[in-house]
Order: sequence, then structure tokens, then C-alpha cells
Amino acid sequence: MVPPRTDRIREGRILAAELLGDDPGDRALARRGIHPDLIELLPPAGKERVGIEPVRGAIRSAQFAPVQASRKVCLIPFAERLTPEAANALLKTLEEPPRDMAFVLLASHPAELLPTIVSRSRLIRLPPRDRKKEIERLRSAGYTEAEWLAGIADRDGEIDRLIDDRIDIEAARDEAEREMEKADAKGLIDAALSDRPILRHTALKSIIARSVKRDPELLSAGVRHLAGRKREAVFLFLQELLSVAFTMIRERIDGEADQDGISLSYLRELAVRLDTAHRAMTAYTPIEGALLFALLGGETDAV
Repeated sequence: MVPPRTDRIREGRILAAELLGDDPGDRALARRGIHPDLIELLPPAGKERVGIEPVRGAIRSAQFAPVQASRKVCLIPFAERLTPEAANALLKTLEEPPRDMAFVLLASHPAELLPTIVSRSRLIRLPPRDRKKEIERLRSAGYTEAEWLAGIADRDGEIDRLIDDRIDIEAARDEAEREMEKADAKGLIDAALSDRPILRHTALKSIIARSVKRDPELLSAGVRHLAGRKREAVFLFLQELLSVAFTMIRERIDGEADQDGISLSYLRELAVRLDTAHRAMTAYTPIEGALLFALLGGETDAV
């Protein structure tokens, strides 16, 4: 199991490299994704799911001896994207695994996979990314709010971009708040999915504030707009919104909450709804219904 926003291909290759054997050359090739005995199953270009044919191909390849390593490894970095047919085909193989092939499946939560697949797998939980080095890098680049910035700029490459192209944090915050004050529901969703960490963080907090009031535009046009995005983008949205909700919960527990009229009890209920919506989507619940459930809070939950 991997923490949210993990670079799954990179981490998966590192794990696969260890399974291929003891040869340093084999491991180096696997980490680059070019080892002949490493099979990677990813959704085809323009598709969200991994179908049954690639899985069948990997299973057929298990009939042949490894090319140069001591075994073959089939890496599925986004195991939750297996179609039901592909997952069931894989299950049959996991029940009687080939001697010379190992399977590495990455997912953020066991609930994203078939329970029968989970029961036949060895679960390994990767630790969350250590932010100490990132915080120090940001401080060295001149950022005085390095810890806060490292907490919101957690997509791949964002820390590097902030260091390479230093920004004025206060100015970026002010600009983001002005944008969100005049943004409609669609603009709010677009900002929450953007690659600008401060704008994205501000938008996610605004979505929580509007969900408390059952903002009709957010629950209609906003939800429809988000539901029209790729499923992986919606999953990321739910994960990042949950992260912001947890941060707000910690602030209230520590007595550092802003005077935004959002109670601790509401945030806790929101966190449960977001996690439930995420689980429901992994079971192929319609996206729009899951999002409505997640965001349908109420004014009675506010302070």
C-alpha cells in the first residue's frame, strides 16, 4: 500500500528491482524501467483502465524462462485501475502463482482491490514521504514558511519548481484569495485541480467553506464539472481535499483555527464522507453521486 501522491512508477520499479535478483546491473535496469524481465501494466494512452488482454499477456509470459534475471516481475503501479475482468484473470494466477514470476501491485488502500486479491497477497505499507529534506531545501532557497509550503506542494516536481523559480508567498496567497472570491463553481474546481500549490490549497479550503453552506452552485455545476474529469483526477481531488480537512482538524485541536465558522465536528464528518466517497468510487459507484455525498454538508454542522 502506498501513501497518496506517491510516484508509483518510480517506487514500483524500486520494489521490482529487489525482486529480480541480486545482480546490480539487473537492478539498475529495472529502476530505469528497461529490464527485459520487468513487465509493466499501465492503462493505454487515452484510457483510464487496464484491460484483460495485457494481464493475459503477462500471464502467458510466465510460461517462459527469464531472459537474464533469476525471475520475472510484473509491476502494476495502478492496481485499482484493473477492470473487473482483468482483476479476476489476475486472481486465478495469484491462486497458483508461477514459480519464476512475482507480481507487484500498488494501491493506496486495500479497499481499492478485490478482497480475494488482497487475501492472496503480502501487504507492504510504504512509509509516507519524509519532508525534512524538502523543508530544508525550501529554507535554503529563502522561504520563511518552508514547512507550510512543503505541506501543500506535495505533487511530484512542485518543490523543485518552487526552488528553481522562487515566488513571493504573501503575494501568491493574496492573488489566490482574490481569484477564489470571484470564482464560480467551475473555476473553483479548476483551481482545486491546478498545478499551482497555493492556488490549489486556497481553492480546496474554499470548497470546504462552501460545502458547509450547501452552496447550490457547487453541488450542481461544480459537481457536474468535476465528474466530467478523468477518474484519476477525481481520486486526487478527494485525497487532497481530505488532506486539507485533516490539517484544519489539527489546527482546531491545537487552538490555531481561523475564524471561518467551520466546526471541528463538521470537519470530522466531512473527513468520513470523503473517505467513504473514495471507497465507493473504487467500487465503481457513479462519480457524481459519490461527490454529492462527499460535499453534501449542512449549515447545522457549522459553528
